[in-house]
Amino acid sequence: MPGARAEIVIDYYNRRIKVMDFTGRFEEISGTLEALAEAEEMEKIIVYTPPERGHEPKTCGYVEEGTIRGYCAGKNCHIFSSYSKNSRGISFHKEKEDQVIKNCLKKGRGTEKISQKSGDSRRNGSWKKQKEKISLPEEYTLRPAVQADASTMAALYSQGFQFYPTPLHMESYLLKTMDSHVLYFLVEKQGEIVSLASAEMDSENGSAEITDCLTILSERGKGLIKELIIALEKELSDRGFRSTYTLCRALSSGINIAFASLGYAYTGRLVNNCRIGEGFEDMNIWCKMLK
Repeated sequence: MPGARAEIVIDYYNRRIKVMDFTGRFEEISGTLEALAEAEEMEKIIVYTPPERGHEPKTCGYVEEGTIRGYCAGKNCHIFSSYSKNSRGISFHKEKEDQVIKNCLKKGRGTEKISQKSGDSRRNGSWKKQKEKISLPEEYTLRPAVQADASTMAALYSQGFQFYPTPLHMESYLLKTMDSHVLYFLVEKQGEIVSLASAEMDSENGSAEITDCLTILSERGKGLIKELIIALEKELSDRGFRSTYTLCRALSSGINIAFASLGYAYTGRLVNNCRIGEGFEDMNIWCKMLK
């Protein structure tokens, strides 16, 4: 296709095509994307679009679902979607999900501050200093995950998520991502892992997605995920990252409230975005600038 190219991900598990970047006129790509979606039986096309090109997907009939602040090397990314299957574009729990957001905003934003140290904490040892600022009960400890944790982590993720957009239940996947671009943190209680979260790092753009948040049932409601998010933010800031974001299950009050209370801004909702639990779920976007 002369003059127009796209970097795409065909996600069979979630039955969607993600356009991560494109060059040339989007309308030259749009027809090919629609044909590919039909051929591969994909139900949703998502386009990550820099601010100066947001009008192009809109002209082709795509709907803007949200924004990720600072995603494109400090610039906002606008997310446009098109649905080849009409029912995929219908939010079946919109009223309940809207109420979750209203409740989050009523509770207000937290006042936690991000450490602004420079450099990589693996080199300057700042993680030891950060440990002193973590407010967990005495029997709990928070630390970065290591390879030896992968087997236990996979088992916990397998128990916690019947379906999930990424294969967290596979030890090999955790080891591979741990060695490349994903930072995993965990909380232990008397030596047993009880809570986990991760940051998927895009070093080129200086942004990271905080994701894979899980606390075992008996330990929920104790603020463990919030402490993990704070620790991840500090580590990312130390490594020079400028922004973080997350995609939260839109019906889950607890996780949405956690991010809202830590100063994240709600910037949209992705309808039937991925398979978690028993089917496709809407995901809320929350964003925060670290520097």
